[in-house]
Amino acid sequence: MQNYTDFKVSKSIRSLKYISFAEFMEMPIKLEEGRHILEIGFGNGEMLTRMARSRRSDHFWGIENSEISCIKAAKRAVDFDLRNLKIFHGDAKFLLPELFEDHSLDLILSFYPLPWPKHSQEGKRLFSKPFFKNVLGLLKEDGKLVIVTDDKDYFEWISQNLKELGVTFFQRQIKPLRTTKYGRKWKELGRSSWSLVIKSMKFNTERMVDGKMPHVHLKKIDLSKLEKISNEKFSEDGMVIQFRGLFKGNNEYLLKAVAVDQEFVQTYYIIIKSAQDEWLARLDEGIRVFKTPAIKKSIDIVGRYIAGD
Repeated sequence: MQNYTDFKVSKSIRSLKYISFAEFMEMPIKLEEGRHILEIGFGNGEMLTRMARSRRSDHFWGIENSEISCIKAAKRAVDFDLRNLKIFHGDAKFLLPELFEDHSLDLILSFYPLPWPKHSQEGKRLFSKPFFKNVLGLLKEDGKLVIVTDDKDYFEWISQNLKELGVTFFQRQIKPLRTTKYGRKWKELGRSSWSLVIKSMKFNTERMVDGKMPHVHLKKIDLSKLEKISNEKFSEDGMVIQFRGLFKGNNEYLLKAVAVDQEFVQTYYIIIKSAQDEWLARLDEGIRVFKTPAIKKSIDIVGRYIAGD
């Protein structure tokens, strides 16, 4: 009999094949022929894996911000050998338009998303007007986005956003979805749910990422300026770049940085090292980071700032 601990380790390793690291992928994804269905914020993956299990000829995708939830869903995928499912860990507000081409998805689903009910939290809500403008064009001509929420205020806020955009949608009050964890919870508590079915629209999808690795070549560097920039902050065209410390090595330096593109935050390292008769500033190799405008701008800033006479 297999040792139980060994079995758990083996299952965890096998589950990794279901979790894709978009940072290392060529985007947007070139999808196969067939139906493509995506769930945003799938939690433990109960609904997503159930759909993938019952419709193995279709392709299923999931985006979830919780790493633990991604692992739980991937282990469910192992149990059912769901080769038609791929999971992405990250923020759907950023990942969804970067991962998929226009007119490529048949169905996008979101069940019981976080409503962020306080007025001060409104900026954290997913289904804003900018989000709708950026993702409704990802749907095929007859594709749909379906949202189910238990929060009446959030439902009305989403509905108003859609009306202001002139988007065609249908709404109604429904019973809580028993096929989801929160649906069962709200049913036990006697709470209602509301659904919105939204049609595809031909908005222009804005994307930030391209696959080019940013780097700068320098003949000389000014070490005093390198020390200084390690605590500097720069803001430009809606981007924010904050440098947060410098680590010294043998003929090389590692600069910690935080970049913000339209509220999307990434922490990473820039390496500045001697290469023959010049210096090279680039992203640290193997770092998991998306090449957004702020990332590229940070490399450019470092090159201009530390260049020696």
